[in-house]
Amino acid sequence: MSRNDLLLFAALVVAVIGLVHSILGERVVFPRLFALPDLPLLRRDRTYTVAVLRYAWHLTSVAWWAAGALLIVLWWGKGDLRQSVVAIVAGLLLLTGVTILATCGPRHPGWSLFLIAAAATWFGA
Repeated sequence: MSRNDLLLFAALVVAVIGLVHSILGERVVFPRLFALPDLPLLRRDRTYTVAVLRYAWHLTSVAWWAAGALLIVLWWGKGDLRQSVVAIVAGLLLLTGVTILATCGPRHPGWSLFLIAAAATWFGA
């Protein structure tokens, strides 16, 4: 395996980490966490708290998949690397903002900031 091929291997590893992280979260962590009778509530709202914890958990996996995609772009090493990296980062930011808005609604301030960052990334390149 060449040094360059290690980038592809690393991409595979982080993709698997992201998948296992999300599956274990849903099957092991969340059932135990959400069963707690004294779960600290955000904004005094259990549904909102569950949504924030769930999206934050899964967006961590999405970020690892984006890192894997960046590693693949670097491994491939052909074409316009800059535009490929910009597209991946802008897509990650857009997906994060949309996920926050869809799961928590406009009450959570992060959605608009991520959408602004996605637009700035896309149009700034």
